Amino acid sequence: MLSVCSDFRLLANLALREALTSGKTARGSLARFASQQAKLLHLNFYHALAATDLAVALARAHRGRLRRHRASTVPYLRRLFLRTSHHCFHFDPQTGKLRLSLRSGEWISFQVHVAPYHRSILAKPGLRVTQLHLTPERAILIYGKPAPEPYAPESLLALDTNEGTLDGVTVAPKEGTHAVRVDFSEIPTIQSCHAKRRRHLARKKATDRRVGKRLLNREGRREHDRVRSRLHPLTKQLVAVAAAHRAALAIEDLSQMPHPRRRGRLARRKPSTRRRLSSWPRGELNRQLAYKAAEWGVPIYWVNPFRTSRTCPRCGGIAVPRSRVGPVFVCPQCAWSLDRQLNAGANIGRIVLRETKELGGLRLDLDALLDEAMTPRYPFECIGRAREERTGREGRPLKDSVQTLLQ
Repeated sequence: MLSVCSDFRLLANLALREALTSGKTARGSLARFASQQAKLLHLNFYHALAATDLAVALARAHRGRLRRHRASTVPYLRRLFLRTSHHCFHFDPQTGKLRLSLRSGEWISFQVHVAPYHRSILAKPGLRVTQLHLTPERAILIYGKPAPEPYAPESLLALDTNEGTLDGVTVAPKEGTHAVRVDFSEIPTIQSCHAKRRRHLARKKATDRRVGKRLLNREGRREHDRVRSRLHPLTKQLVAVAAAHRAALAIEDLSQMPHPRRRGRLARRKPSTRRRLSSWPRGELNRQLAYKAAEWGVPIYWVNPFRTSRTCPRCGGIAVPRSRVGPVFVCPQCAWSLDRQLNAGANIGRIVLRETKELGGLRLDLDALLDEAMTPRYPFECIGRAREERTGREGRPLKDSVQTLLQ
């Protein structure tokens, strides 16, 4: 099995080199090259397709970083692994027996430990194991299931994404318009704590780069795992409540946000500010919301965040640049005043209501936000906290992420 993993790694690197040197971007043209190399290595054809998909993804990401003038080294696979589709293996979730095709006419069978929880998940109707990722240490099974059709929304939940909160408005036919806020301020606290630990380890192990690199990598993985463990219950409850009220989600599309370290105005910020913006888990938050909304059938709309924080939702007037807006937005034309983050959420809701015909019967009442601007409602019921770790060193105990369900 190790020889097959080594040959698959070689095949993926050959396909990646061919994609970068010849400029091939189509999967079909690169698959022909990979299939020819797979015959020389005596690998299965479907292994060649998996190596092609991997090479195309890595080459596309590398070209994207170069196009955006970001630092990028030529990608190269170093770890032994094998990734293949369901055509090359058969897995029985009840017994844990996995039968894998290595080469033409060569198979291997081994036992995989399946916990009772995983066995109950794999036994659900409609679920199918579609991909296998095999390493010398573990076997990772990736499954898929059919997503339901999005329902016709009856209300709207528009949220502005910030470093420690989601601020916005809810618009419903009977309840009207209300300001909402979802708090996850413990995540920036965790990230700040780990940043201090990394600085301490970097100074302490400055003379031993090997040990220092290992400790810093472990600290980074621990921070990543802790942040994701907090985001998962928050996004799950957010989507569940939206599905219970048949509400559509409107979120900012921050995928094209400029990098905080690029040249220009953002590069002149303080190092602490650049560090916070670089570690801001906006991508992970949007990724979890996207796939969980598809799983629950919740319609989700992605809105361009351009000028949402400094545009007046009443008259459309644009204030001074965002760096001088401050915590409260004041319109220079009609004197409309509201918290800047809630104002951004109101603009997101206004854009979605204007451009979406399914929500044509809803109306955003801006006057209702004035009474709730100082004490916004929490539209979601309390989520159980994730495992707390060293909360005393982080300055304060972790808060509940979300509170009080919409009445």
